[in-house]
Amino acid sequence: MLNRILPVLTVIGAIFFLFVWWLFFSDASAPEKAPGVLDIEEWRLLVDDVPTETLPTAVHWLEIGSDMAPSFAVQAGAFHEPVAMSYNALQIATPDGTIIVGGAVDASTAEAMRQDEAVARFDADAYSTLVFALLEAEIVMITHEHLDHIMAIARHPDPNTLAPALYFNSPQINALPRFVTGPMPALFKTLEPRLSGEVEVVAPGVVVVPAAGHTPGAQLIFIKLQNGQEMLLIGDTVWSMSNIVDLTTRPVLTQFVVFDPNEDRSAVKRQLRALHDLSESEPDLVIIPSHDRKYINRLVADGILIAGFL
Repeated sequence: MLNRILPVLTVIGAIFFLFVWWLFFSDASAPEKAPGVLDIEEWRLLVDDVPTETLPTAVHWLEIGSDMAPSFAVQAGAFHEPVAMSYNALQIATPDGTIIVGGAVDASTAEAMRQDEAVARFDADAYSTLVFALLEAEIVMITHEHLDHIMAIARHPDPNTLAPALYFNSPQINALPRFVTGPMPALFKTLEPRLSGEVEVVAPGVVVVPAAGHTPGAQLIFIKLQNGQEMLLIGDTVWSMSNIVDLTTRPVLTQFVVFDPNEDRSAVKRQLRALHDLSESEPDLVIIPSHDRKYINRLVADGILIAGFL
């Protein structure tokens, strides 16, 4: 009897091992090369001849909420302490006003997404600041269309005043009904795209770079400040700078549990390689993923980002 059972158990164990490996480790490594995916020289050509006095002066960071995420969900094969996650918006200060990137979460969304009851936090005052600042902004953009980046926009109490400032691309507009939980202002269902889906300048020193992969409407935002500092907002292309350093993206498990629809993993991995290579070749470029709270706080401490909105 034992001789019959052991082979069966061995097969079952092997299948279980392969399943676990597939969920936590497989299909997460960046390719060896990703030519032509990100071209910083193209972006620089669009901003280098702009008069310095018209460029942005600073980038401000406003944290609306924070939480912890398991390391194995953030990076395939990582099994260490949880990763601090930030839900926030960025404000680009320009001589003519402000540009806001991101709509963060509202209270109900933050509660629904809560991972760690002991440390998860939602800042109602910061949320109110964001809601007001959205109305003051000349341009409001998002890096992509997931709910933790749009809710302050979708839930805004004055959508009629806000709408003319919204610079969305077509995939982002099309995805809003899918990701906005609960009722959405009817006005947002009829928005016209203000972004073409091509690399383009939206303000002096601010370039939008389409990067479909994490979502169909995902995009990067390249910024050149008056002091010469260059920044690249990468949204959720990765969740942590360790992804870029280690050339490893999120596991398949995260794709199936968190994302609906799934990412284009092939595109994300090519972008990951391109970001890694860009960080190596351009060490002064500040790459900013949306959720890496520890890393963003270090940028604030170093004076690269400014905590709080104007």
